[in-house]
Amino acid sequence: MTKTMKVNRWGDALGIRLPSEFVKAIGLQEKNQVEMMIRDSEIIIRKTPELLSLEDLIDNCSEWDGSPPDKYEWGEPCGRELL
Repeated sequence: MTKTMKVNRWGDALGIRLPSEFVKAIGLQEKNQVEMMIRDSEIIIRKTPELLSLEDLIDNCSEWDGSPPDKYEWGEPCGRELL
């Protein structure tokens, strides 16, 4: 997808409006963070992945009941482990 846009002054900075087709194509929403970089004379803008909090990560873990395991089975020795 390609589109030609005009660069406009916004205060002390320059800005480009993002066309709605581009926004919809990557699922961008207001307040999302983006990553910008310059590579080979091009400006690349990417939506940054949403970071989950520790609580969200724990809530999404279906196998963990909240308590540490009593014992972990490492399998048979395969090197020079000391027993």
